[in-house]
Amino acid sequence: MSSALKLTLAVERYDRHVPFFDGTLSLPEGIELDVKQVGQSKGHRDGAERHGRMIHGNEFDICEFSLSSFLMAKARGLPLTGVPVFPRRLFSQSQMWVSTNSDYGHPKELLGKKVAVSSFQTTLSLLAKGDLKFYYDVPWEEIHWLTTTDEKLKFEPKPGVKVDYIGGLETLGEKLESGEADAFFLPQPPLL
Repeated sequence: MSSALKLTLAVERYDRHVPFFDGTLSLPEGIELDVKQVGQSKGHRDGAERHGRMIHGNEFDICEFSLSSFLMAKARGLPLTGVPVFPRRLFSQSQMWVSTNSDYGHPKELLGKKVAVSSFQTTLSLLAKGDLKFYYDVPWEEIHWLTTTDEKLKFEPKPGVKVDYIGGLETLGEKLESGEADAFFLPQPPLL
């Protein structure tokens, strides 16, 4: 009979996570780790919707998780504990996409425009809004936000902020090309 502590870990397969998957990670004695490759917006070996599966079903013992969804969950009293480990570390400025036919030369030109994000509360969305406001002096409240996936935690945007669900993450490149979206913030290039 094993007395090992068995934990399930759900993460994306980034370069920093390779030791979890290839067996080179040395674990302390008495801990067994079942590593799941779970995507967020895209499915991987062990599925997708990592944040929702954690927040609504406590499916994993440990989970790479959205900072902003975590803060919203804690404010609502949900039983989650956070550890400040940031494996992805994307900069929002390098994740902003506009059409090659666009004349946009500065983020200020997004005021009043339609900008898509996966969901309003993902960490990248939070960082993008903060960067727009505090680095580029672009009030994110004056942008029409389009979301392509459901919010993990339902909320009401503050008065005056326009957020519309459009779905179609897989066709976002086409929406950019057609003008349905003027720009978007996503951690991968658009598909056409």
